[in-house]
Amino acid sequence: MSTPPPILRDLIGQEHVSRFLAAAINQGESSHAYLFHGPKGVGKYDAALKFAAALCCENDGCGVCPSCEKAARGVHPDVETIAPVGAFITVDQVREINRNLNLRPHESQARVFIIRGAGRFNAESANAFLKSLEEPPSFVYFLLLADRLDNILPTIVSRCQTVRFSPVPAAEIESYLLEHYKTSPVVVQAYARASRGNLVMAKALCGEPGLAERRQRYLQIGENLGRGAWEGGASQMAAEIMSAAAEAGEVAEQEEDETVPEGFQVAPKKRREQDAHRRAGQAQRRELHFALDILETWFRDMMAMATGAGDTILNRDYELELENQALESKLDNYRQALEVIEASRSKLSYNVELELALQAMFYKLQEVL
Repeated sequence: MSTPPPILRDLIGQEHVSRFLAAAINQGESSHAYLFHGPKGVGKYDAALKFAAALCCENDGCGVCPSCEKAARGVHPDVETIAPVGAFITVDQVREINRNLNLRPHESQARVFIIRGAGRFNAESANAFLKSLEEPPSFVYFLLLADRLDNILPTIVSRCQTVRFSPVPAAEIESYLLEHYKTSPVVVQAYARASRGNLVMAKALCGEPGLAERRQRYLQIGENLGRGAWEGGASQMAAEIMSAAAEAGEVAEQEEDETVPEGFQVAPKKRREQDAHRRAGQAQRRELHFALDILETWFRDMMAMATGAGDTILNRDYELELENQALESKLDNYRQALEVIEASRSKLSYNVELELALQAMFYKLQEVL
């Protein structure tokens, strides 16, 4: 069994991934393309940066040289990250890769392209990317990241070495949070469970007070719905969530473009404005999904508490509130509430009026509860 190089030893909850990637590095048999797949927030991008560091490092991922340090932070000139600018990875992005594919590494032994959101190629960009995968230079590696395999072209999957990432166990998330954040054990346990294997989300809840506050507010909305205290009705609840989503969109839209690596062209102004608008839309939908995630945990916990399985609840910091409100006689109501939320989630992927969709969801929740 291969011992992971230093740069790959701290992939939280992904020991099997560390061993697999270590074997490729230690045996000198790295594939030209890897496809990291698994749920959101389980460390795929962090692992990609560290594996890229090992590929670039002359000492196979020592973890201490300038090359490893820069690659792990995502600022290495030979490690390029490509992400969807809106709904898709565009053909223009792929063509930019192809134009620069044969450039030699700037300061290391490899060039690595990390493709985030690999499930979001459209037909044109996917076909163009196949050309990149077929015969890349010997020093080029592709690391594709995706939540699922079933929305990626089989012809792309077949050209990659697939690496599966698992949800991070709650115990490992809890241990990590206790070590790195000054947060009470009860709250840490709640974040570790409520994140449902999403380490990135758990870290954000500890490190971003605004996100933690919005979680509390969304849980309060769930509690109010369960009690029939609807505070202004569906319109007000929807407006509150939309306000948070709009703020997230404004922040994303104002983000500066990433530094353009040497050899890559600066996008025209119109393209940058379009990208900013798409970032804003993505950020809004992320916030809406976050709100729905939290509402789901509330009604899932209500079911658990009502059936006497209180030791399995996710929101440990709301144990008393859940115990006081949960009723066995309303188990079917809680189940219906979860179905309503999940049905609304599916609509967010379509071109719908978001606030109206939320209002409709809250009207339906009021009916079933």
